[in-house]
Amino acid sequence: MRTLGSPASVVAAIREEADAEVERTEQTTADELASIRDAAASASVAIADREARLTAARRANEERIARQEWDGHRATIEQRETWIQRVVAKAHQTWTRGEPAKRREQLNALVRDARSRLPAGASVLSVSAGDRELVDAGDARVITATIAGGCIVTIGDTSFDNSFEARSRRLEPEWRNALSGMYKP
Repeated sequence: MRTLGSPASVVAAIREEADAEVERTEQTTADELASIRDAAASASVAIADREARLTAARRANEERIARQEWDGHRATIEQRETWIQRVVAKAHQTWTRGEPAKRREQLNALVRDARSRLPAGASVLSVSAGDRELVDAGDARVITATIAGGCIVTIGDTSFDNSFEARSRRLEPEWRNALSGMYKP
């Protein structure tokens, strides 16, 4: 058996070997880190078409945002139009199904309005079958027509359509503007 020496000399020898191994490992690590840093510094990471890609991405985002805004506006417009249709349907229902005294007053006001827009003469009043008994004809001839309410007054070759449908079409810009101003989504 061979003697290695005193325990202190064995510990000193192991320490020397360990220190040498640590120094070798540190040097290897330092060399590898330097090599990696040099490679990273000299590597080209520039994207060849970077500006074109950025421009395309910005344009795509702007288009997506514009599409979302348009979809939101369109949904609001559709919602408003549905609401306006409900209001108009309710108004039409109120006009045609009101109490007879109010319907009589309203119908005769429409007849007077239509007559005021026409030349003087013998007139023919066209009203719905349900309104025939409500009109105060005076000297006019009363006939029935397929209208939902209101009247059509004819004097000679000239007529004025004051039916609910015609009035609604004539006054649509005004009532649509008023209702649109009232609408709050």
